[in-house]
Amino acid sequence: MNIVTEINDFDRTPCVATIGSFDGVHLGHKAMLAELRKAADAKGLPLMVVTFARHPRLLFDGECEPFLLTSSREKLALLESMGVDYAVLLDFDTCMAAMCAERFMNEVLAGALGIKVLGVGYDHHFGKPCEGEGVEQYAIYGKNAGIEVLPLSPFVIDGAKVSSTVVRRALSAGDVCTAERLLGRGYSLCGTVVRGAGIGRGIGFPTANIMLEDEFKMLPLDGVYEVDASIGGECYKGVMNIGVKPTVSREMLRTIEVHLIDYSGDAYGKEINVALVRRLRGELAFDNVQALKLQIGVDVARVKRGI
Repeated sequence: MNIVTEINDFDRTPCVATIGSFDGVHLGHKAMLAELRKAADAKGLPLMVVTFARHPRLLFDGECEPFLLTSSREKLALLESMGVDYAVLLDFDTCMAAMCAERFMNEVLAGALGIKVLGVGYDHHFGKPCEGEGVEQYAIYGKNAGIEVLPLSPFVIDGAKVSSTVVRRALSAGDVCTAERLLGRGYSLCGTVVRGAGIGRGIGFPTANIMLEDEFKMLPLDGVYEVDASIGGECYKGVMNIGVKPTVSREMLRTIEVHLIDYSGDAYGKEINVALVRRLRGELAFDNVQALKLQIGVDVARVKRGI
């Protein structure tokens, strides 16, 4: 997959394309890209996804709570796996945010990128918000710019449209099973193992403390989760705690720690990826460390036995 970061240096390429944040690259996105892949193949053109180097929301609210379902690296890897030929990462700034849809289609989509067919969701909007704009109006703009606008149907599961918002809602409730069903894969957290206080090791359950690769990556509801982890090219079952560790810490800082079952060796500095399987329980405040140790033992046993 070709990654384009400077559209002014891009050699205009006739293509079939769509535009959006594509955060999560969920099953709705997958269905959209599959439909556009067929259209691109029928016309003998490459498939392009126009997205953003950073989520547009961060331009207006850089201090918002973490909300991203995928880091830039994760998103690009997923897009490539879905047969995308070009991924254009727009530098979304105040100038671009002020562009109306018609100008954006003329100057960026047609002028700079050479797009010939643009797939647009039935409720998709881009450019500076303008009341009444939608697919029908985009089709008119597109015709004037030499772009065929292709309306795309929503992807529905159990009568509900799949969207990034619905995935975030599930994660906020700790419902990682629903998030997995909407994403088509387990929700994952990727980062680097850093040093912690060593409390887990002291009670017989050493943990890998994770520093996320993207500070705006969304965490699910605090609690204890079963995870499938990958580190150093090997895969392990694990028990992960997300929360403030009320039994052993007074700092009330939210951390991510995972005990890798049957792992041995030094994990510090290594990249780790954990896919959430299910939520085992909420985070609890125990009377003492011994009670905490006993509960962790129960959590680990549940994961090992699959119960």
